[in-house]
Amino acid sequence: MSITVLPADWEATRVSLQRYAHAVTAMPRAGAPSHPRWDQVAMAVTPYGLETAATPLGDGTQLVSTINLKDHEIVMSAGDTTRVFDLTDGPTPKEVGEAVAALAAEHGSTIEVDASRYEDDSIQVYDRAHASAFLDVATTVVDAFGEINAGVQGEITGPHLWPHGFDIATEWYSDKMVDYDGTPTSAQIAIGWYPAGDAYFYANPWPFEDSWIDVELPGEASWNTEGWYGALLNVADISEESGAESVVALGEAVHIIAGETLSS
Repeated sequence: MSITVLPADWEATRVSLQRYAHAVTAMPRAGAPSHPRWDQVAMAVTPYGLETAATPLGDGTQLVSTINLKDHEIVMSAGDTTRVFDLTDGPTPKEVGEAVAALAAEHGSTIEVDASRYEDDSIQVYDRAHASAFLDVATTVVDAFGEINAGVQGEITGPHLWPHGFDIATEWYSDKMVDYDGTPTSAQIAIGWYPAGDAYFYANPWPFEDSWIDVELPGEASWNTEGWYGALLNVADISEESGAESVVALGEAVHIIAGETLSS
């Protein structure tokens, strides 16, 4: 499986997709069943795009929104009712968010949504080829993360897309609890792909131990200690031949290096 560098000029489409992701996840953020790891605010990565968690509505139906990157549409559905936006028209995030809220209200919802998450009323840039390229790589990334997850035991969430940073990540949580500003928090390892700018993969074990920096990582991966602590692998450094194997090797290595410490 290959993981390629996305087009250099895809940033405008990425920003649009992130704004749409904020718009369609405003509803599950406010009204979907709360998950202890905040899964309800993330989006599932499917073979056709990005999908929100289901939000129960007043009439017993559930609302789900999809950013379909194969058909290039935003589709929101509740019961037998569907609303569709053509992404190539560049609908505004405000139009999308208000349509989600209106559809929910039609089905008996009284959920109060944070409308500031979709207040942008500007026409968006959307390039079909760039969106398709993103989906191709995202699908491969999800498969690679799934392979990493299959080799570890314990609580796992993801892979999913976090709208806030527009990164696709999977998280492993330990039974070991660590104090974080007075709150007991699970020790953890997050592995993700950040597709903006000089795209890269990260593997962040937390709490971080300085001694891990002395352990060699596979391939072209290296330890990052500027701004955040963890393993870093630039997409540009992944050869076409190694593809997802490099990502799997990175994730497995970090779990081996940090897993025992974070579990005991």
